Amino acid sequence: MYPSYVLLIMRGCIEFRTMISEDEQAKLRFELANANLQSVSRAQGIYLTALLIYICFVWAMYLTRSGEALTPHLAWLELRMDAVWKITPFITMVLTLAVAGTLNATVLAYAEVNDAGTTLFGSRFGSLFDVDTHKNVIDYLALLQILPWGKTRKQNESAHQPILVRLRHLIFPVLFLLSLGTSGWAVYQASHGPRPRVFMVIGGICFGLQALFSIRPMYRWFGRLIRAKQTDDVYN
Repeated sequence: MYPSYVLLIMRGCIEFRTMISEDEQAKLRFELANANLQSVSRAQGIYLTALLIYICFVWAMYLTRSGEALTPHLAWLELRMDAVWKITPFITMVLTLAVAGTLNATVLAYAEVNDAGTTLFGSRFGSLFDVDTHKNVIDYLALLQILPWGKTRKQNESAHQPILVRLRHLIFPVLFLLSLGTSGWAVYQASHGPRPRVFMVIGGICFGLQALFSIRPMYRWFGRLIRAKQTDDVYN
């Protein structure tokens, strides 16, 4: 026999469940799924922006320096180029893996939104662009068009698009390769500084992990570039 308080809790759950109609359950499911998708989208924008800013900062600092004369100050923190190279593999690894994780989370969250939306509205959404209310810089870069007389296109994932339209699928691979290149160059630069063995080992581990977890997202984006269908694994 269950204790009395357990029976009371079970009875309350049953009564609460019977109080909610099927339409209300469908609406609640969609609201939860949509809130989850928007939280993932916000996180992706934060990590993506941080990665872009850091990569631009590192290369701007490296290309505009004169020997070791450039030492920017952030409040009380003084940054030297040799020190920046030593921490770069770790920072780019963390941010790149975070972006890759949000890409996986977006696929799962969007699938749940589509399922819940189908139950509630009777049809699926055309693309993630239709329901994502926290778009990032890459979402807008993907909408750029060259021909001035062309009709403004709506983003979709059709496999029958011309190659110029499908080139947007290269944006994320280019970003991941740029991040990998930055990490690799940082390891190389750290090998010429003091205690090179320590920073080469740590940087090499970070670079290896970053490269390992970059394979899947880049494979999926290249698959979409070569006319993969929405039913293929690169979309799921």
